[in-house]
Formats: sequence, C-alpha cells, structure tokens
Amino acid sequence: MIMTPQRSFISLKRHIAEYRPQLEKAIAAIQILEAADPNSEEFSQALADLQVAATVLEPYSEGMIASIERFTDDRPD
Repeated sequence: MIMTPQRSFISLKRHIAEYRPQLEKAIAAIQILEAADPNSEEFSQALADLQVAATVLEPYSEGMIASIERFTDDRPD
C-alpha cells in the first residue's frame, strides 16, 4: 500500500502513542532496579515488570521501526 506523507505521519503518531506507555513502564522498572537492593522484593518485582515490558515492547518496536521507515520513505526529498 502506498502511503502519503500525511498518512504515514498519522501512522507514526499512532505508533508513538501506543509505544510510549510500554516504554514508560520499562523505564520505571529500570529506575527501581538501579535504586533497590538486589535482594529485596521491590527489586524482584521490578525485574519481573521489566521482563514483561521488554516482551511487550518487542512487537511494538518492530511496528515502530516499520512506521519510521514508511514515514522516512514518504517524505519529500
């Protein structure tokens, strides 16, 4: 499907909106991991949260990359 620059920009914005909450969850878990005692329950929970976030982010990342490539390709030179 051929996309216009406007449509590819809308698609990019949609992907960003979907990606951001997942990325924020990963960042929050990382911040806890950096500050918490590795032997604490808080650390263990943050590690589990990061694993889930990374698993969820993987397909989102693939969609984000494709959307960025479409947007870049559709931009006028």
